[in-house]
Amino acid sequence: MKVLFETNQSKTVLAKFKHKIDGLVPSDDFEKQRNSLIRLVVSAMENRPEEWDKLCQINTKWIGDQFINRLSDEEKKLSKERLDDICSMCFRFLFELYLSIKNDLSMEFEAARRFVFKNVDSFESDAKEQIEYAIRDMPINILKSIANSDSIESIKDFNAVSSKAEMLKNEWEKDLLAREERVNKLKDSLSKYENGFNFVGLYQGFDDLAKVKSVERNNILFWLKVLSVLVVFPVLAELVIIYKNIDNISAIKDGLIVSIFPSLSLVAIVIYYFRVLLFNYKSVKSQLLQIDLRKTLCRFIQHYSEYSSAIKKQDSESLAKFENIIFSGLVTEDGNLPSTYDGVEQIAKLIKSVKS
Repeated sequence: MKVLFETNQSKTVLAKFKHKIDGLVPSDDFEKQRNSLIRLVVSAMENRPEEWDKLCQINTKWIGDQFINRLSDEEKKLSKERLDDICSMCFRFLFELYLSIKNDLSMEFEAARRFVFKNVDSFESDAKEQIEYAIRDMPINILKSIANSDSIESIKDFNAVSSKAEMLKNEWEKDLLAREERVNKLKDSLSKYENGFNFVGLYQGFDDLAKVKSVERNNILFWLKVLSVLVVFPVLAELVIIYKNIDNISAIKDGLIVSIFPSLSLVAIVIYYFRVLLFNYKSVKSQLLQIDLRKTLCRFIQHYSEYSSAIKKQDSESLAKFENIIFSGLVTEDGNLPSTYDGVEQIAKLIKSVKS
């Protein structure tokens, strides 16, 4: 949209010319009403420039610059011919405003329009031609200009634009469907990866626990070997002493009899702790076996859950056995663990049997 009346230059020109019109002394009633029309239009352009720019685009393009130049020309006198010419231009803008609005003109503008219609012959020849053009031909030219504008051309090409829009819509829908399909595939893949990583984490936890239990088993096995040596050590020591003193056995007889009781006590204590360690060793082996079972279940449970869900239609109990095994505690079977007093009682019985 071309802007004419909203510029600072145009506002200044309109204000100055309005003061010039106010200083004129009309010679008759025609000049008085003509000058009033000019002042009315110029004052309206000064007060509401955006409205005149918007509603008078045709004449703004055709005679807008010429109109401002006529008003700003201070070298020429405001003769009747010049004022008539300016009045005809004001009438063209006023008439286009009248054609552009939905409602009727205000009373002042309507009176000014009727004044021009009634007094066409009173204007100078050039101004008269402009007024007659505005009345007869300008509406048709305005309509022609509007009909050939880009906006109307767009309306004319509505069918083509509509078809193109429909094609674009179909292409976008196909593209969206393809993208949606890809997103769903990615979603399924990510879901599988998520489940897989969950079971991998669970498997890793059991694997770490298995390493701890393996170290514990190896330590127990080491002490079992040590206690196995300690069990036979007193007997071997006695045999070595007897072997070295076989020729003088009577000399060490009393010493052997005295040392037999501490040796037997030591053997009994070692055997007791050997039993305790042996039970712990079996318990740790049992726990390792249970951990290996859990690790094995973690490898196939994802497919098992999918199969179970499909078969049992989302049965809430489909994974109950798996969860009972996976999340249950490790069984140690501590019911068979010998108490400390069991060993003491065995030693007491041994001493009583020897004394008797």
